[in-house]
Amino acid sequence: MATLLIGYDVETQDVKSEATKLFLKVAPKLHRELNAPCTFFICGKTLENNLEEFKKVGAEYGDLIDFQQHTYSHVLLKTVFQENEHGKTLFRGGTLEQIREQVKRPIELLKEHLNVDCIGLTGPYGYYRGLADRPDILAILHELGIRFIRTYARDKHDWQPVAFEIQPFWYEVQGFPDMLECPVQGWQDCIMRGEIGWDNRDEYLKHIKQDLDYIAEHDLVWGYAQHDWSSIRGDADMSITRGMIEYAQKIGVELKSYLEFYKELL
Repeated sequence: MATLLIGYDVETQDVKSEATKLFLKVAPKLHRELNAPCTFFICGKTLENNLEEFKKVGAEYGDLIDFQQHTYSHVLLKTVFQENEHGKTLFRGGTLEQIREQVKRPIELLKEHLNVDCIGLTGPYGYYRGLADRPDILAILHELGIRFIRTYARDKHDWQPVAFEIQPFWYEVQGFPDMLECPVQGWQDCIMRGEIGWDNRDEYLKHIKQDLDYIAEHDLVWGYAQHDWSSIRGDADMSITRGMIEYAQKIGVELKSYLEFYKELL
């Protein structure tokens, strides 16, 4: 059965921004109304800046919304060398020492403030082949208790879209057979909406529905990525997300949180 895994990168760190607070008011209610499980991948610094809001969401929606992490302050796990029609751009990854601290801190924060045992992580920006070529990073994550990751989010040019045929896989060859990769296929919302225009909500939703038709026809798993700030930009009531969820349900695509999906595969 085709499956949609909705994951939000909750990452806004500017204390002057209201994006995360607004997102936390709208998204949980929408998911409750539609009975649609999802996962919030939270930056540790974002959690610290919005503690009371996250506590409220955890208390009221914890049965539906899974909390995992997005590093502490959005440091990349791998260097990204992006090639597209706009040119070539390099985004440097963190050192192994930085990565360890960036992952360790949110684990502690989620446990202390939300009583969450964090075993899932999204890698900032996403990477070609995920961490298949970095067993050294996988070893750090595994040691810290991470068991599922969402890091395969770019093609061979470190760009997008990622083919839907790239499906979840275990890092068995790298020596971590209990660690699952859940790729982000297609386009991340902020990139696609930027390409077609932030105000062009209808065109973006049309594209999303076409992708849902594709995974339904081919019985695939879609790891879909949105962000706190982009979910409400030009769409304060998250009408795009509503349309996506309602259409997925209409055509028989099952919605799950990443934690639920991981546990079912164990």
